[in-house]
Amino acid sequence: MSTLATTVRPASYGDRLRYTGRVIFGGAGSVKRPIVFLIVTVIISTFLSHSFFTVANIKSLLISSSFLVVITVGEAFVILMGMIDLGVESVLAASGMLAAFFTIYQRMPAIPAVLLTLLIGVVIGVFVGLLVTKGRIPSFIVTLGSYWGFEGVALLINNGSYISPFSVTPTRALGFGSIAGSTFGLSRLILLSFGVVILGQLLLSVTPLGTWIKSVGSNETSARVVGLNTARLKILAFVVSGVLAALAGVMMTAWAQSIYPNSGTGLSLEAIAAVILGGIPFTGGRGTVVGAAIGAIVIGIVNDLIVLLGLPALWEYIFVALVLVVAGLQARGGVNVK
Repeated sequence: MSTLATTVRPASYGDRLRYTGRVIFGGAGSVKRPIVFLIVTVIISTFLSHSFFTVANIKSLLISSSFLVVITVGEAFVILMGMIDLGVESVLAASGMLAAFFTIYQRMPAIPAVLLTLLIGVVIGVFVGLLVTKGRIPSFIVTLGSYWGFEGVALLINNGSYISPFSVTPTRALGFGSIAGSTFGLSRLILLSFGVVILGQLLLSVTPLGTWIKSVGSNETSARVVGLNTARLKILAFVVSGVLAALAGVMMTAWAQSIYPNSGTGLSLEAIAAVILGGIPFTGGRGTVVGAAIGAIVIGIVNDLIVLLGLPALWEYIFVALVLVVAGLQARGGVNVK
C-alpha cells in the first residue's frame, strides 16, 4: 500500500487579512459593509464635532437625508439590474414644481395633486424603460437625456422661477405641507422614508419579484432562458425609480414650503454613490435596499458634518467623490451598465 501525503500550506498573511475582511465586512452585497461604514462615519463625526451626536442634530440629519434615502431606493432597483438612472434629481425637481403648480396656481386639492404627480413619475419610468428595452438604447444615454430634459421641464413650469405660497396674491398654502409635519414628535418625512426602505426590502427579499430582479442583474441571458420577461422587469425598475423620485420631490417641496427648478442638484450622483457604498455593485445581481439606504445616511452625515464644521459647501463635492471612490473599492466587480 502507498500512503498519499498531503501537504497543507499555512495561511499567508494576505489570506488571513482577506478572511478577516470577509468576517467584518461580509460577502459581496452584504449589509455588513454599509453598517461598518456607518459606524466609522458616526465615530469620526462625533470626534470632530461635539454638536453632531445630539437629538436635535440627528433629527435634522434624518429629515434632510430623507429625500436622498427615497431616491436611493429607486436607484437601487435600477442598479440591481445592471443599469443606471442619472435623471432622478431632475424628475425630483420637475415633480416638486408640478405639485406646487397644481396646488398654488391651479387650486387643485392636495390629494389629487400629489397622486397626479406620482402618476407622472410612473409615466416617466415607463417611457424611460421602453427606450432602454424596446429602443435598445443604453440606460446611461437615456437617463442622461432625461436628466437634461426634465431639468428643462422644471424651468419651463414657472418660467424659471421658484414656486411658494407667496407666488400668488393672496398667498395660498401648498395644501400637502402636512407631509412634513410630525407624528408623536417624529417627522413624517423620516417615517415616510423608513417606510419606503422597509417596503423596498420586503419586495426584494420575500417576493418572487426580488429574485427575478436579482436574476436579471446576475445573468440576463439565463434569466431570459428560464422564461423571465426581462424587458418588463427593467421597465418596472425604472417605474419604481420614477415614482420614488416624484415622491421625493413632493416631500422636499412640503419640507421647504417652496421649490426651485434646480432643487436637488447633485442628488443623482449622491444616490448612485449611496447604492454602491451600500454594497450593490454596478454589475447588479446582489445587494440590499437597506444597505443602499444606509449608504444614503452615510452621505447625509458627511454633508451634515460639513455644515457643523463651517466648511464651504464646495467641500461636499470633494467628500462625496472620496466616498464614491471608497464605495467603488469595496464593491469591485467591473462596470457593466446596460
